[in-house]
Amino acid sequence: MGTFKREFSEAAIGRAGNAPIKDVLLKHVDLIGGMKRYIKHTDTVFIKPNLTAGMPSESGGTTDVYFTEAVVELVKEAGAARIIVGECSGNDSRSIESLTNLGYADMCARQGVEMADLDFTEFVEAPVKNPKYKDTLRLPKIFLESDVYISVPVLKTHLAAGITCAIKNSFGLIPDYDKLYAHRDQAIEKIISDIASVKPADLVFIDGRIGAEGIAGGNDFDHPIQANLVIVSNDPVAADTVAAQLMCQNPRVKHIQWAAEEGAGNDRLEFILIRGLSIDEAKVKYMSPADQIVKDTEGRVRINECGACSRCCTNAAGMVSRYAHNPASLLEPVEIVTGPGEWIPPDPPAQNTLLLGDCVREEYRKLGKWIGGCPVDPEAYAKALAELDIVCTKCERMVKSILAEIEEDELADIRVLASNKTVFQGKNNKAEMDDYMLAIGRCQAGYVKGHARRIHKVSDIDAAEYTVFKDGCPVSGAEIREGIRELRAKMKVERRK
Repeated sequence: MGTFKREFSEAAIGRAGNAPIKDVLLKHVDLIGGMKRYIKHTDTVFIKPNLTAGMPSESGGTTDVYFTEAVVELVKEAGAARIIVGECSGNDSRSIESLTNLGYADMCARQGVEMADLDFTEFVEAPVKNPKYKDTLRLPKIFLESDVYISVPVLKTHLAAGITCAIKNSFGLIPDYDKLYAHRDQAIEKIISDIASVKPADLVFIDGRIGAEGIAGGNDFDHPIQANLVIVSNDPVAADTVAAQLMCQNPRVKHIQWAAEEGAGNDRLEFILIRGLSIDEAKVKYMSPADQIVKDTEGRVRINECGACSRCCTNAAGMVSRYAHNPASLLEPVEIVTGPGEWIPPDPPAQNTLLLGDCVREEYRKLGKWIGGCPVDPEAYAKALAELDIVCTKCERMVKSILAEIEEDELADIRVLASNKTVFQGKNNKAEMDDYMLAIGRCQAGYVKGHARRIHKVSDIDAAEYTVFKDGCPVSGAEIREGIRELRAKMKVERRK
């Protein structure tokens, strides 16, 4: 595992059109040697679709069940001994609900193949030779023991990884607690490149008919895009390299580069043999996460990605993505610059400019506040944003004045969020799933939603028992006091249990 042996990789690109999808996939897999080149009669084949958040396929967030069924039929016809379709979807409830609601349970029964709900499977520790994140990964035993791994992702952009395709699809293989902590550690790209180095996909079938653009990721999927593409490849790194080009996204995606360095595939176009359509013929311009933030804030946030790698790009966009949900919380425009390329400063100059990363050109650094690092340190970036004093802090000031009236011991178990940040954390509160949280203001709505989704996915805890959210912009003092009373009432109920 983890040793790439082909000098050249192959990728077939085509338009889905109106033909039966199985015929389209057969045509394109034949362009890279046909199914029997990759599957023997004795093989166990593990097929991994992307069912993120249990969203319907028309949202661009998940692999259409009929697309995956076509892959299953091709694998059956190639003569595989055993076929498993498995997923851990990371949706609001359980993977079995995604597998059922999206038609996968019926499809597997119809095709006579196994369905693996990876919420409830045996995981084993797999060593990582040159880890970017941790020395070992917990991966499904049933997956590691398979002879052939087929990834069936969707063509999407992603706030925390730049793009999400074949390599990112494997994130769904790890336990949900591990996903949660990878998110907290801002290590998504690290862990997915580690998974690719342990067991990369042998075949990739990308459902690029309907994709998801903009912030996308595992969140709302409210920007589907009709790309009408199909990509088939014998190398997940090559598949993702081609995918980034097809979506007109930043080609400097760090997890693709890292996976290539560890032998999981080729990330250089000169070593990828393109069949079918050329990249230029098939390109469809996707809105990037940064593009969506600029659009949704009506230009109050301007992100200039001047050739930076995905690590600085995702930091730059991730920190200000909250303003896309509530642009009113941003009092003044802000200009953000990443990368070593040419930047054309606005005329007149922007009053609030942040330049992120060691690679920003020296001559630009004097035009704003420069924060070094490779990648830029998120805490330093957050501090610099706060120092600009461009974000509404009415809720924060009101919360702090009210909390000052309360004895510290009475607040020991709670955490309070306002003005896009944690403004108070009691000495006993570790921001764990069953710690009490009061969220104040419309700018916290996205966080509260995501927090509830993560908790529900990885545990039997009901987030509503531990969380109080007060909407508004700003929230009145009376409502904040009411929120504190509601949270205390929840704490008393829990203690009685």
